[in-house]
Amino acid sequence: MLPYQADTVAEALFLILDQVAAKKGRATLAIPGGRSPGPVLTSLAAMCGEFLRSRLHLLWLDERAVPRGDHDRNDAPTLAAWSAGGALPAFVHPMPAEDAELERAADAYARTLRDATVDGVIDACLVGIGEDGHCASLFPNHPGLRELSDVFVVTDSPKPPPRRLTLSLPVLRRASHAIILALGEAKGDVARRARRGPDPAIPVSLLRQEVCLWYLDDAAMRAAGGS
Repeated sequence: MLPYQADTVAEALFLILDQVAAKKGRATLAIPGGRSPGPVLTSLAAMCGEFLRSRLHLLWLDERAVPRGDHDRNDAPTLAAWSAGGALPAFVHPMPAEDAELERAADAYARTLRDATVDGVIDACLVGIGEDGHCASLFPNHPGLRELSDVFVVTDSPKPPPRRLTLSLPVLRRASHAIILALGEAKGDVARRARRGPDPAIPVSLLRQEVCLWYLDDAAMRAAGGS
């Protein structure tokens, strides 16, 4: 577990994505909603030169099924945070969760994911977690944890709004790197419990821990035992 500083996390992401772009000619980054990623995205945008920006595909881990522009959307605040640091990537792929036909939207985003990636593998995921250990819209002990399709519809989220689109656990487990943010005492406790081993009650623990980098702020580090 590493100490959190937004610039430090952004630099780690930049190095991963820049190296991938140089090797493959493209790079993919999936980002979460919530407040935690904002400072990291602002710093990352400031680091991105034209080489990476012109090759970078920005994806989302999940999205709430509300109209574009709604304050509950994940994409608007994260794009605003990125734009505060610099120009947007050349390829920005918001989830079409405003579509009244969410199954159709899930299929469309699965195609977007396949087109944006090499072999369906996201190069880096920036992962925020909830105090219950959820990540993306993968909730504790939820049937969605067993979903095999790349993108699926959640109709009964335990957190409002109930209807969402989310990447599935297999997609997150395929990712080459997962950068996990744990900010605050409660999320430090999640980090401590997640590192004990896979547990469906703590969805973030189901990611491949060998590709995970955990960044904790001071409160989270104390709660996690500083290890």
